[in-house]
Amino acid sequence: MTSPAPRRFRLNDWLALGLDALAEQGPAGLTIEALCRRAGKTKGSFYAHFPAIEAFLAALAAHWRETYTLRLMQEVENGVPTQDRLIALDRMALALDFRVEQGMRRLAQLDPGVATTCAEVDRERVAYLEMLHGESGRFTAEEALALARVEYAAYIGFQQLDLGLSPQDLHDCYGSFMRLLHRPASG
Repeated sequence: MTSPAPRRFRLNDWLALGLDALAEQGPAGLTIEALCRRAGKTKGSFYAHFPAIEAFLAALAAHWRETYTLRLMQEVENGVPTQDRLIALDRMALALDFRVEQGMRRLAQLDPGVATTCAEVDRERVAYLEMLHGESGRFTAEEALALARVEYAAYIGFQQLDLGLSPQDLHDCYGSFMRLLHRPASG
C-alpha cells in the first residue's frame, strides 16, 4: 500500500503560514529557514513561489492588506444595512488576531516596502471610516474625518500599548470604547 503524495504547499499556504509566524514570533519568525521549518518544507519549495525573502515580505504585506482590510470592507458593503455597517465593521475588526497587526507594524519598521503597505492600509482604513461616519448623517465632513482618525488611532493604539491586559481584555476595552462612541446622543 502506498501512502498518498504529500500535499503541495501553495502560495496561499506560505502566506497563511507567514501571518501565523508573524503573530506568534514577530518579524524574527519570518526567515526562510524558520518558515521552511514551520512548514516542514524545503527551501526549494519556498523558492518555487518567492525568488527572495523580500518578495515574500511584499506578498505577505499585500495578503495582510487583502485579508485584514479590503475583505472586511467588502463584507460590510455586501448585505449589511447602511446604519449597521460601522457596527459590523467594528465587530469584524475586533475578531481579527491583533498579534498580526502588531507584527506587521514591527515588520514595517524593518522593511520599507512593508512600511509603504502599512501607510496605504492606514489611509484606506481612515478613509473608509470617514465615509461611513459621513453617511450616518450625524456628522459634518470635518467631524467625520476627525472621528475616523480618533477611532482608528484608538484601534491601533489598543493593539500597540502594553497595558498589561490579556488579548480578551484589550478586545473588551476597545469594544466598550466603540459602544460609547456610537451611543445615541441623549436629550
